[in-house]
Parts: sequence; structure tokens; C-alpha cells
Amino acid sequence: MIQTLQNERKAESVSVRRAQGTDRSALLEMYLAFEPKGASLGLPPQKDPGPWLESLAEFPNYVALDGERIVGHCVLCNQGHSAEVAVFVHQDYRQCGIGKRLLGAAIQEARERGLRRVWGMTTLDNVPMLRLARSVGFVSGIDPREFYLDLAPLPSSEHTEIVSAT
Repeated sequence: MIQTLQNERKAESVSVRRAQGTDRSALLEMYLAFEPKGASLGLPPQKDPGPWLESLAEFPNYVALDGERIVGHCVLCNQGHSAEVAVFVHQDYRQCGIGKRLLGAAIQEARERGLRRVWGMTTLDNVPMLRLARSVGFVSGIDPREFYLDLAPLPSSEHTEIVSAT
């Protein structure tokens, strides 16, 4: 009960917004203190997250802030009509609903961009991420580490019929 109240207070003090160029040093600070290092599929990078963050700069990024401190980060890496999503929440702020708010912002961005699918991948032991994805409607892919959310059906002109010749 006490932990739940503490988490609710933390969540109330956190805001989510689109990342800005001026957030880079605060993002680096969050990732340098991030535990466990290389939490899922080697991300975030264990030693120097700077180049990785630079590579994400061209995509929509969202941050969760507690005052001036960045405590969460989400990126939507769009490729054509779909996008990969990644969500990271500082260990002191997990289980507070912050990941859900970050993921919600990314899904909204994907809808506004007219994307058809948002997907992600994690390790099978990253149960919190898999739970988070399911809680907002993602389903498992063929690979059990993958999860996806279809946002809109393909227009009928883009459906392809497979015809077999016999």
C-alpha cells in the first residue's frame, strides 16, 4: 500500500512531452545512471549512449520529466508505413504508469503520421515491457519477443491476392 502511494505521487509529478534538442545532456545523464545496463537486446548501450541517442535524433522522441530531470524516454523509429517503438524508464520511476504514458504518446504520433503498425521487440524475460505492450493493445508476433499494434487496415487497393496456378 505504501509503495502504491509512493508510485502514485511520483506519477503525478511527471510530465510527458516531445523531446527537444536541449534535452540531450539530461537524456545522457538518465542513461548513464540506467540499470540494469543494456537491459534489453543491448539497449540502452552500456558505456556510451551518446552515439545511439544521436542516431535516434531524426525520429520522434518523447521524454518523461520530474521537474528538470528526465526519468523516461520513448522513441518511434518509423520506416515506411510502420514504426518500431522503444520505451525506457529510469529504475526509480518504474511501476508508476510512466511507460504507458510514453508509449501512448508514441502511438498517438504514429496515428497522426498515418502509420499502419507500431511494433517492438524485447527479451522474453522483460516481462514489464511485454505487460506494458499488452496493456495498450499490442499482440504477440510470430517471434515471441516481438509485439505489434495494427493502427489501420490497409486500403483495399493495396491488398494483394495470391493466385495459385495449377
